[in-house]
Amino acid sequence: MLGLYNKILRIDVSSKTFEPESIPEEISRRYLGGKGTATRILLEENPPGVDPLSPENLLILATGPLSGSGIWGSCRYGIYTKSPLTGYYSESYSGGTTAEYMAKTGFDLFVLKGTAPNPVWIEIAEDTVHFHPADDLWGLGTYETEDRIKQWIKENRTDSKGCGAMVIGPAGENQVRFAVVENDHWRSAGRTGAGTVMGSKKIKGIVFRGNCKKEFADPSAIKSFIKDLPKTEKDEPIVKALKAYGTPSLVDVMNKAGAFPTRYWQKGVSDHREQINADALHSRCDVQHHPCLHCFIGCGRMSTVKAGRHAGLKIEGPEYETIYVFGGLCEVDSIEEIA
Repeated sequence: MLGLYNKILRIDVSSKTFEPESIPEEISRRYLGGKGTATRILLEENPPGVDPLSPENLLILATGPLSGSGIWGSCRYGIYTKSPLTGYYSESYSGGTTAEYMAKTGFDLFVLKGTAPNPVWIEIAEDTVHFHPADDLWGLGTYETEDRIKQWIKENRTDSKGCGAMVIGPAGENQVRFAVVENDHWRSAGRTGAGTVMGSKKIKGIVFRGNCKKEFADPSAIKSFIKDLPKTEKDEPIVKALKAYGTPSLVDVMNKAGAFPTRYWQKGVSDHREQINADALHSRCDVQHHPCLHCFIGCGRMSTVKAGRHAGLKIEGPEYETIYVFGGLCEVDSIEEIA
């Protein structure tokens, strides 16, 4: 099916082996890659009652039929496994640039099983997989881990036109049940403990690189869609609000509606709304626009705290969800402390 490579890369971390596999046409058409095909594999192949932290639990990484197309919002990947937090089906998603490099490897899905005897980071290219020792990275935070892995690729794969990486930190290594997977420093596959499963397999990071390009059914239509959508949508109120203030603009919207999650859902309005809303963020932090790849809205914020005990702290966000969780549910009344 066009838009997909119709290929899976299976990786056994225990034996440090890999094997490409074709996806039957009927499977691609029925499940459309991404979440659909990954979920089918997980349901069919994960042993019933499997311990989420055991070698037998599959960790599936997937892109979809829009990945690598340049279409707005296509720069996301999904991770699917059995959650160590809930014991049930696990899906988590992240943006950034990594999905673009995943698509360049020539595979739609990456199915990992097993547990390495010692920490490793895995390099996936279009024709091979390398398993690198990660003992020197074990214990490091995600920023430094990602930087060091990418620097290694830059120095040792001089023919490579960049790479994408996903990594874990000490939380995943130590089996914190809700550990995340990070990429591009601030992008997070943040739900259901995917980082915990990655850590249980002794995988510190996974790097993707390649030069493959997908074949699409109508490339000219894709180009027209990419060009025309910003023209037709740029004057929409929600687009203007997100471009100007990002998702923190929802703090005021939800408070006005009485639906801002506060004091663990006991209330729908926060008394300190003006200390944690978009105006507070933009006035008390140095905020720069930081759009996702392939996005004309640019709701992302890159924020640097101006004053106080966190002066100089630089982060992407905080997004609305972070603000309502800390500022609403936990009633933290300072945008700097939330950051």
